[in-house]
Amino acid sequence: MNLSKTEKLLAAKKRLKEFQLQKKLQAQEASNKPQNTDVASETISQCQTSYQSIDTDKSCNQYNQNKAKNTENFLHSEKHKDDVNAIHTEESAFNDTNNLIDITGKTATNNSQTTENSILENFPGENISYESSDKDATHLCLQPDVQFTENNGKYNLNITPSNGPSTVQKEHLLEMASEVANVLTDGTDNSELTGNLDAKCRYQFVNAYIEEQKQLVNDLHIQVSRHQSKVAELGEILATKDSEFEARLIREINPLKEQLQVHAQTTGILIAEKAELTAALAQSQKTAKQNSEELEEMNGKLKHSQLRTNELEKELVQMKSNSNDTQKNAQQIQQIYDELEKKYYELRKEKEDMELETSELKQKLNLKNTEFISLQQEFQEKAALLSLNELRIQQLTDTSQTLESQHQAVTVLEQQLTQMRETLKLVNNEKDETNRQYQNYVRQLDTQQAKLLNELESERKLINDFENREKSYVQRLSDLEQQLQHEKEKNEALLPLRERNDDVNSLMKNIEGLTAQQEKLHAVLSEKDSQIEMVTKEVQQLRDAKGDAADAAKLVQALESEKLGASRAVLQNQQLKQQLTEMENAFVTLSNTKLDLTEQLQAERSIGRKLNAKLNTVETEVDNLKEKLKEKEKCVMKLEKERFKNTEARERYLYRAQSNHAKILQQELRNSWMRIAELKKETEETIQMRIAELKKESEELTKKLETKAQEEQEETALSKVNVNGDQHMTKMVENGDDVITTQNLSLPENKNTSDDSGPITKLEDKFKEAMEKVAELTDEKQRLEHLVLQLQGETETIGEYITLYQKQREVLRNKWKEREETFRQLVEQCNQQQEQLHKLKILVTDLLKKHPTESCIQLHKDINVINPVIPNDDIDDEQETAEPQLIEDKTTSQILDLLTEIKDCKDICITEPNFHPCPWCSGKLITV
Repeated sequence: MNLSKTEKLLAAKKRLKEFQLQKKLQAQEASNKPQNTDVASETISQCQTSYQSIDTDKSCNQYNQNKAKNTENFLHSEKHKDDVNAIHTEESAFNDTNNLIDITGKTATNNSQTTENSILENFPGENISYESSDKDATHLCLQPDVQFTENNGKYNLNITPSNGPSTVQKEHLLEMASEVANVLTDGTDNSELTGNLDAKCRYQFVNAYIEEQKQLVNDLHIQVSRHQSKVAELGEILATKDSEFEARLIREINPLKEQLQVHAQTTGILIAEKAELTAALAQSQKTAKQNSEELEEMNGKLKHSQLRTNELEKELVQMKSNSNDTQKNAQQIQQIYDELEKKYYELRKEKEDMELETSELKQKLNLKNTEFISLQQEFQEKAALLSLNELRIQQLTDTSQTLESQHQAVTVLEQQLTQMRETLKLVNNEKDETNRQYQNYVRQLDTQQAKLLNELESERKLINDFENREKSYVQRLSDLEQQLQHEKEKNEALLPLRERNDDVNSLMKNIEGLTAQQEKLHAVLSEKDSQIEMVTKEVQQLRDAKGDAADAAKLVQALESEKLGASRAVLQNQQLKQQLTEMENAFVTLSNTKLDLTEQLQAERSIGRKLNAKLNTVETEVDNLKEKLKEKEKCVMKLEKERFKNTEARERYLYRAQSNHAKILQQELRNSWMRIAELKKETEETIQMRIAELKKESEELTKKLETKAQEEQEETALSKVNVNGDQHMTKMVENGDDVITTQNLSLPENKNTSDDSGPITKLEDKFKEAMEKVAELTDEKQRLEHLVLQLQGETETIGEYITLYQKQREVLRNKWKEREETFRQLVEQCNQQQEQLHKLKILVTDLLKKHPTESCIQLHKDINVINPVIPNDDIDDEQETAEPQLIEDKTTSQILDLLTEIKDCKDICITEPNFHPCPWCSGKLITV
């Protein structure tokens, strides 16, 4: 692909040399007389042809050598295709161009054109008249009119010998030099027009084309031999004519030399003046173009800045609208928060009312429990009275039993006191559990009722089924009993018959056993006969096998050898098949890798084109980016200030609201804890006081009971004395005395009971009051605990909000720092790129300035070729040509280094034209 560029350079330089030769011929024709014009033209044409033939041979040899080198390099590059980069391809392109420029410096042909297979593939429609094969390059016939066509087909340069003015010719010269310079820069872009063709089609086309080219090469070799013979003949003719021409020239050269010197001086002065004028014109045109381009760039920047200002104004309007929306949203959120607080207070009041109702229900429960306890106490008191009456009756009979009964009564009362104390504790514990279990109990009862109803229905059904089954079983049993009775009657009638049948059955069994034994014996005999026959056969086989043993061994060996050969052949076939499959797979993989590598090369070349296009747009984008960055930095600072103000105001408002709410909650917590502590102290004190009072009252009751027991003992003793004194009284009197004594005993007992009922009622009242207070204290305790839990949850949520806010602020600060660092990196990279582009401009301008000097050097070379002088001058010319080539190599290497540095930019500097960094977003904005 690089040869197309070099061939264009060769064609351009050849045209320059043709133009120079034509100019010299015109000068000679003007100086010579009209008589000698025919002779001079013939000699010049013959010299040209001879010189062309010699130079073509030299150029062919040099071209073949260079092509061999290029093929070696190409083979070496195929081995390392994975490691080749776009930079190496560009460097190889520049090296190829330099090598071919060296070739063209040595060869000075007029109308020679060379081609290769790559040019025919890439430029099938151009007017280039040359052909090439894989190793040999042949030159076609010379043409006076050469057309120079580029890939785009934008312009054609037709240079023909004309007698027009010299100014037009020099303008053509300058245009051609500028075109050569442009070819250096734009050659790579137009070198791959048909790279997207399929590889298979290309290989088929190339093979067919190579065969055609081989035929053409053979024909061209024949033509070359013919032309060589003609050249030899012409050389002989030239030798004869040179002798004649030199004789004539010696006569006519002296006056012509003087005229030529005068004309040369004048033409040199005119050429110098025209060159200066053309240079001044070119510079003025360049400055005008630069000014126009700068004006266009400034206009573009102005338009872009106006668009950017409009966009920023729109963004400001959007930000203002967003701020208004956020304010409205904040107001709405505050309203919702106030409504929620109201609802919260209402729900709290409802909860307090519900708690009051529950406390009332608990009080009612407590009252019922106390009533139940009082009834139990009354029942126990009545039972105690009964026991006392029985004791009194027994005391009337026996004095010894009275003491024991009194002791028992005392122990019973002590047990009752302990039970009462335990019941008090249990009641306090059970109150809390009953409230919890009540609702569960009701639900369980409902579920149990439903289950019981279902179970009752199912059990009723089962009972009915069982009754039906029992009836059926009873019927069956009755039927079976009847059947058994019938069978018993039949068996009684058939007993003698059964005895005879048993004897018959035993005899039949004996007969069957004997027959089975006979059959077994017959089977054994038949088996033994068959075994005897088998033994006899084996004996005969053994006798026969002894004779055939030797033949059998040979046959076995032959069979084994054949089997081994067959197995080896099978294995060889399998190995060959495997090798074939491996070769096919390797060929497929090679073809695939070739296709992949070609695709990768095409992709890399397209990437190189894109990068070159981007390099041209970098200068404009850098300036735009600077202005955008400045404008955006200003806007960002303003927006950040506004955003920080808004966020600080919101944060202050929220912090104040949360701090006030937290303070209120903390105060409520403290007050609740103080109340709980006070209530606990009061409850403990009241319980201790009540326990002390109950102990005192129990001690008083025990003392009273002891006094009562002593009084009753004294009364019983007196009654016994009265009974012994009045033994002779009648039964009626005794009965009356008994009634009186019983009445006298009952009266003091009623008095004692009336005396005892007073303190018991007081105790009950006090106990009820204490229980009510305890219930109220427990309710308040639960309420305060609930408040404490709520406050703890709210404090935890407040702490979580504060931590979240701090984390968000830290994240925003880190993001802002990262953005600042990226902006700094962008600015630094933009500055570096500007410096590199400035260096590139300087180097390119130096190259463009050096190209017109090359044209002057080539003019001196052509003059020395036509007028051969001392060989020392030729050596000086070659040194002069080598020096600018070295300078060009240095400049091109510097340009390539700068291009590689620009390409090796980081990901941050690859900014798209519509990239706008946002301070609130992360990543890159890309237009989809």
